Amino acid sequence: MIRLPRYATAVTILLLGFACATAGAAQVTILAPEQHGVVHDNEGNLAVDVRVEPPIDPEEGTSIRIVLDGKPAAPDASGTSFALQGVERGEHWLQALLIDRKGKTLSVSDTVYFTMWQASVNSPARKNQ
Repeated sequence: MIRLPRYATAVTILLLGFACATAGAAQVTILAPEQHGVVHDNEGNLAVDVRVEPPIDPEEGTSIRIVLDGKPAAPDASGTSFALQGVERGEHWLQALLIDRKGKTLSVSDTVYFTMWQASVNSPARKNQ
């Protein structure tokens, strides 16, 4: 039996229940880009690297979905490296979802916030491109 302090709130109890329910689930972590990192790419190319523990078995039909600013950003895949293109300059957020063959979300990574930096179109560095 788990003993909770007297000041435990409904939110604490809800979070504890969620943690217990997902304790056996795979964990998804975004390794790149770094949290609050700045990506420098004038073309908007973004490399996303993900770790899944324990590793997924493609034969089970499990895949990873990358979500950029709330929208799927790449086709679901069993690999852990993704190359996104055309990411606009500015602030963005990413999540990685572990999806089963029926489309059910099994696990969600923490949200990673990053900034895509691109030189101004008026920059001399961009005029040569």
